[in-house]
Amino acid sequence: MALPNLWGLYNLRSSPFFQATLRADSQAMPLRLFVGRQRERQLLLTTIGSSASSRQAVAGRPGIGKTTLVQTVKADAQAEGYWSSDEIIPISADGASEHLLGQLLSGVYDAVLANCPTATGPEVEAAQQLVRSIRLRGGGLTLSAFGLGVGGSQSESVATPPGALLLDGPRVLRDLLRYAMDQGARGIVLHLNNLENLSEADASRAADLLRGIRDQALLHDGLHLIVVGTTDAVRTVVQSHTQIRSVFSNPLVLEPLALGDVEQLLANRYGALQLDEVRPWRSPVEGAVVQRLYELFRGDLRGLLKALEDGITALLGLTSAGADVTPVGLDDLLLSLRQRNQAELQEQLGDTAWERLLAWAGVDAASIQTQAQLVELWQVKQPSVSQTLQQLIEAGAVEALPRRGREAIQYLMTGTARLAL
Repeated sequence: MALPNLWGLYNLRSSPFFQATLRADSQAMPLRLFVGRQRERQLLLTTIGSSASSRQAVAGRPGIGKTTLVQTVKADAQAEGYWSSDEIIPISADGASEHLLGQLLSGVYDAVLANCPTATGPEVEAAQQLVRSIRLRGGGLTLSAFGLGVGGSQSESVATPPGALLLDGPRVLRDLLRYAMDQGARGIVLHLNNLENLSEADASRAADLLRGIRDQALLHDGLHLIVVGTTDAVRTVVQSHTQIRSVFSNPLVLEPLALGDVEQLLANRYGALQLDEVRPWRSPVEGAVVQRLYELFRGDLRGLLKALEDGITALLGLTSAGADVTPVGLDDLLLSLRQRNQAELQEQLGDTAWERLLAWAGVDAASIQTQAQLVELWQVKQPSVSQTLQQLIEAGAVEALPRRGREAIQYLMTGTARLAL
């Protein structure tokens, strides 16, 4: 028996509410579906095109579209003669500065091979040896008895002394960049991500690692870096140290997409996923649904799309194949999501944290709270408030807003929590 495609009821091949990042190499999620952010896109491209090397940062709330913007900028730059790859380089607080240098070298090497598969020469061979060593050892580097290499057994190799990659890596990186330019590249654009998952302490550590390789790796001609993450993490990483702040542009902080752009984004997806080109696609939801979720999620596009997918999937599961369906209305979707989100959050949080979330909603689910205000509201001591907030954040019910100077951190319920209450 063939598996039913319930999205086919709307003449769609699959769910248009996917949350994965658009990619240049994806047929299901191509970059041509990108919508909006023309000003930000042009600012990033202008900086790349106006200098021999550049270092930029894109910041904003989780789910606002930072990674997709940078993937689009990389594709734009590629069309103008710059080299890049679809890979995203993670920044981690683990390891030492040479590990981050190795990640950058690997990124440049991948970009060279992606754009020049037949690349050869001493510069490429030297980079290949280092990159293979780094990857085979999970980010570390080994030396064989005869020098750098990947051959031999475990007993024939010894650990590299600390900082060894910092000695050879910058030269190999510089030579590889020059090789790319000689082959016609206008430069290489790398995307450094993962700052959405760093704690304050980890972000400070990542800032130290970046400072440690500034002169050896960040300033080479032909290298263009874009660092991406949440606002607080990005500011900590690129603005904590004068040495890094002086070579990075001010972070570009993204505002939420306009409602009209979100509606256009969905229409583009419906068109791209049209199942039968003879028949028009149909929107699975009424316009009021998108407007209401837009208000609840306040710029969290990923959260909005997940809510649409979860709610509509549950409702479509109750629909018979071949039925004549209409777009899902606001009341039906909200009821479906409320039942689903309540069950999931109660299970994740336990009774105490759930009751405290209810107390917050009893005041105003859309209100911004500080820890001091929650001490009064919940009638518990500050350590207990801090612990509960950590639970709520991990469950996706609350988010910390970007800091304003030395003011107390402000907290806000996510759309997921507000849909449950």
